[in-house]
Amino acid sequence: MRRVLFLWILSFVFVFASSARASDRDEGLRLFRAQRYPEARAALEAALRQEPGDAAAAACLGRVFYEENELDRAATWLEKAVSLDPASATSQYWLGRAYGQQAIHASMLTRARLAGKIRRAFARAVELDPANLDARIGLLEFYLRAPGVMGGSLEKARSQAAGIRERDGLRGHRAWARVHQVEKHPDLAAEEYERAIREYPNRPEPYSWMEWDAIDAHNWPAALRAMNRLLAARPDDAGPLFEIGKIAALSGADLDRGEASLRKYLGHEPKGNEPSTAMAHERLAQILERRGEKAPARDEYSAALRLDPSLREAREGAWRLR
Repeated sequence: MRRVLFLWILSFVFVFASSARASDRDEGLRLFRAQRYPEARAALEAALRQEPGDAAAAACLGRVFYEENELDRAATWLEKAVSLDPASATSQYWLGRAYGQQAIHASMLTRARLAGKIRRAFARAVELDPANLDARIGLLEFYLRAPGVMGGSLEKARSQAAGIRERDGLRGHRAWARVHQVEKHPDLAAEEYERAIREYPNRPEPYSWMEWDAIDAHNWPAALRAMNRLLAARPDDAGPLFEIGKIAALSGADLDRGEASLRKYLGHEPKGNEPSTAMAHERLAQILERRGEKAPARDEYSAALRLDPSLREAREGAWRLR
C-alpha cells in the first residue's frame, strides 16, 4: 500500500512539474509575441531551469536576447537550441542572424571568424527547409555583403535570388533589387520595386523596402516619399505614421510632422510586427531632444524604458538628459 501511494505521489509530482515547465514556456512564447521581452525572458529562464533540454524555450530565449541586442547571449542560446534540435530550420536561421549582427559590430578579424558560421547557419536552414524564404534571403545577403575571400559571391547571390523568385514573386522582386543594387544598377532595383507595386497593389512591403534602402543611403526625402506613397495607398495603416516619425527623428527634418505622426501612432495599439509603443516613445523623445525640449524628451525616454528597458537609444538619451 505504501509503495502504491508513493508511486501515485511521484506520478503526480512528475505531471505537475511537466505542466509547470510547459506553462512557463508557453507564457514565455506568448510574452515574446507581445514584445514584452523582460517578462518573456523571466518565464523562459524559469522553464529552462526546470527543463534544460527544452529546445523551443532555448530558441525563444535566444530570440529575446536578439531583440534586446544582447547578441553574445542570443548566439549562445540559439547555439544551444540548434544542438538540442539540429533539424530546426528556424533556429538555424536565427542563429545566422545573431552571428550576422555580431559581425556588424566586430573587428575585421572577428568578422572573418564569423563569416563561415553565418554562411553555414543560413545554408543549413535552407537545406533543412528549401521553402524557408527568410533563410534564403539571409544567405542571399551573406553572398552580397561578404568579401570574396570570406565566401561572398555574386553568382551564388543571383542563384538564391532566382530560387526566391520561383517560390514567391513578391519577395523575388526584393531579392533581385538587392542584387541590382550591389551590381550598381539602381535603376533596375527601382524598376523591381515599381513592378512589385503594380503586381501586388495591396501589399505594403515594396514601399517599406524602398524606405529601408533610402535610409541606408541617408536619402531622407526618398524615404519620406516612400512612406507618403504607402500612406496614400493604405490610409488605415498605422505603420507609416511610425516610420514618418522615425525618419524625422533620424534626419532632423519635418520635426512637426514627425511629432504629430508619432503622437497619433501612440493612440493606436500595435499589432503583429508593428513597432512597439515603447519604440514610438523613444522616437518621439529624439524629436523633442532635437528641438532642445529637454524635460519633455526626458519624460518620453523614461516612458519608453518603463515599457522596454532594453531600448539602447532610450537608455543613452535618458543618460544624456539626466
